[in-house]
Amino acid sequence: MRKAIQGYIDNITNPDPDYAAKYLAVPRTIQDPVGTKPITLRGNGEASRDEMKQLLDVPFTPKKAELTAPISFSLGNTAAMAFKLWAEVNGRNISIDIIEVMTLDESGKICDQMAYWGVENVTVLD
Repeated sequence: MRKAIQGYIDNITNPDPDYAAKYLAVPRTIQDPVGTKPITLRGNGEASRDEMKQLLDVPFTPKKAELTAPISFSLGNTAAMAFKLWAEVNGRNISIDIIEVMTLDESGKICDQMAYWGVENVTVLD
C-alpha cells in the first residue's frame, strides 16, 4: 500500500511510465474536490490524462507534489495523505494544499480517490 500511495506523489514530480499499470485500477473513481460530481476514469496512463483533460474547464498541468505530513494508513485498505501540489492553470502558477483519501482494491491498486480542498487552499504564485 505504501508503494502505491507514495508512488502517486512521486509520479507527479518524476513521471514513471510504469506507475499507472502497477498501481492504478481500471476503472477508478475520483472525486476532486470532494463535493463535486465523482468521475470514473476508464483508462490508465496517457488515456487517463486525456480523460481528465476533457473534463477540466481550464488547461491544468501538474508540476510537482510533496507530502506535508506522513501518510496515515488504516487497518484496512485505505490511506490518507496531506500534500502540496504545484501546477500551472491557465498559464498561472498555483499551489494547492490537499488531503487525499485513497482506497486500494484487493490487488493493491488505487480504485477510489477523494481529494479534500477548496478555494481557500489555493495560492496563486504569480
